[in-house]
Amino acid sequence: MNKKQKVQTSCRQCGICCEKGGAALHSEDIDLLLGGKIPKRDLITIRKGEYAWNPVNDTLEATRTEVIKLRGRDSSWICCYLHPSAKNCTIYDTRPVSCRTLKCWKPEASLDIAGRDLLSRDSILRMQGDTEMRTLVQEFERDFELPDFSALEIDLQVQPDNLMADLEEAVNRDLAFRTLQVQRSKAMAVEELFFFGRPLFQLLQLFGVVVFQSGNRLCLEKRKRKNGTGYN
Repeated sequence: MNKKQKVQTSCRQCGICCEKGGAALHSEDIDLLLGGKIPKRDLITIRKGEYAWNPVNDTLEATRTEVIKLRGRDSSWICCYLHPSAKNCTIYDTRPVSCRTLKCWKPEASLDIAGRDLLSRDSILRMQGDTEMRTLVQEFERDFELPDFSALEIDLQVQPDNLMADLEEAVNRDLAFRTLQVQRSKAMAVEELFFFGRPLFQLLQLFGVVVFQSGNRLCLEKRKRKNGTGYN
């Protein structure tokens, strides 16, 4: 190390950590939700089994548990609370515990709590006393179970036609359910990603599935692999 180079000991407000994605919420953060400091419209649920970035292993893998995160901004994962030009946190005094713990120059503490003692939709809604929405989320998880993403890519190669037909039906059922809930409640239009996570058709695109609309339905098409490095 260059002797003139200063050792980092504090946040430089570069915004890089916030640009990598919003924080996951832990049990310690429940008061922020109960007190309205962080509303549901600013949250997104990563459902168990979805593919997401694991900061501990530094890999993209299926989640082993549900994760509630601060949503992204402008169709990206950039934390919605990061000021776009000043690069600082707009809720700094009421930021989640993982943000308070994070020190990019010394990440051990934040990595130690990653994936532990996380909040879930059920725990949040139970603490808020919202029995109606808690029941609806439970019914959604029962009736709209996610496919096994860890085996999906291989399955699409082994039995593409049957699997694509099943996935297409699941995609349209999922979308119809969400549309109905938005029609029933104006709040659902901005809180959908908390209650139900991302639509299935979005999750499938990671596996080379192309989505297009035909009439009133979404249709799926499997891209072909290109030299083992991607899809075309």
